[in-house]
Amino acid sequence: MSKEGESSSKGSPEQSQRSLWTTWTFLALSVWKKLSKRSQPAVMIGVVMIYLCVMSLQLVDDSKNRRSAARGQAKIIPKSPDESILLAEFNRRKKIIKDTCEKFGAYTTRDKLLAKLKLKPGPELYPGVEKDDQLWSTLKRTSHHQFFVQKEHGLMWCKVPKAASTSWLHAYLTMAHVPQYEIPEDNGMGLHAFLREKYPLLSKNLNKQFMPVSLKFLVVRHPFERVISAYMDKLEDYTRDLKYRGGYYYAMYGADIVAKFRQKYQEKFPKNPLFMKKEPSFVEFVEFLIETPVSKYDEHWKPQFLLCPPCHFKFDVIVKMETFERDTNFILSQRNLDGVVSLTKKHSSVGGKKKKEANLVQTLFSQLSKNMVQALYEKYRIDFQMFEYDISDYVKYASESEGLMPDVIEVSAVQNESVEEVTSVES
Repeated sequence: MSKEGESSSKGSPEQSQRSLWTTWTFLALSVWKKLSKRSQPAVMIGVVMIYLCVMSLQLVDDSKNRRSAARGQAKIIPKSPDESILLAEFNRRKKIIKDTCEKFGAYTTRDKLLAKLKLKPGPELYPGVEKDDQLWSTLKRTSHHQFFVQKEHGLMWCKVPKAASTSWLHAYLTMAHVPQYEIPEDNGMGLHAFLREKYPLLSKNLNKQFMPVSLKFLVVRHPFERVISAYMDKLEDYTRDLKYRGGYYYAMYGADIVAKFRQKYQEKFPKNPLFMKKEPSFVEFVEFLIETPVSKYDEHWKPQFLLCPPCHFKFDVIVKMETFERDTNFILSQRNLDGVVSLTKKHSSVGGKKKKEANLVQTLFSQLSKNMVQALYEKYRIDFQMFEYDISDYVKYASESEGLMPDVIEVSAVQNESVEEVTSVES
């Protein structure tokens, strides 16, 4: 039997309930047969009436419980005035998400969206950027692939890579009582596969069963921070990729990016060392992102709304990296896990590391033109609007140019910082 099958047979309250009623019915029939031979009709009628009353009361109670679960009652109860204030903030975030979903047509038909765009067309987009009617089909898709269900503590986490995923991964392994010596190395490809082994992907029916009674959450992050983190971790250093992933990302993406864009950048910037190395530069990676449909992105740089569709899954808590500790403590408190699970951001940046990360942003975005930054924003525009981010801290480092391609690129010494240090940008 598969692990999912085991989960289904052991963890389903409905199956346990059916089994219980089958047992009761069998016992009742046995008693009925014995009494029918020895007892008076009045006694038999009395037994039947008692049995029917017990069944009726139980069915009413079950019905109430199902309605309560469907409404999500009693899942989140503030334990302090501060938690009440925080819950109001979570509700505000959810409203912004709902408004964004409505704006981009998640709850309407394609024809109605096209009619709306005809009356009020949006701004002109850069070549390679999906139009609103093209994104409409992606907003309609739903997937449970990123969900990890912690049945014991009633948690459903939708994992967004490069947004505290490693931190919550370790928390989930702790809740599964996995010994530290069994956990693979952080940067190995096996770590996230190991998590899925401990928390098998559930069927849609099982997910629907656990959703109403679980606290559903995801962690979101500034889209450009995710792009930087993904680039530095997966593509910037071939040696690192070879060490931890057997060169997977260079083989799947890096080599193709260099083959497609390197020649034109070498022709325009013949002496720039960025275009003399084996790995793709950041500007080449960004041009690759602009030209590639978002539906074909790797999960590490795929928009968050595609990984964990918030238009269709009603998350209880939207955690933001900027308020990670506060938001996470709320979740742990709600499930009485404070003191049981210690959850801090892995590779978290403090002191001088924050300055290095700021320098890294300047170094990488100074390779781009302002037109490229705008086009990259447009690729991720639903994430930006849905989770309330902007590009002001990034576009200021980009250069002016006539077209998409930058007219000037200056190489900063910060580019030579150790990749182990700069990838402290949360994985």
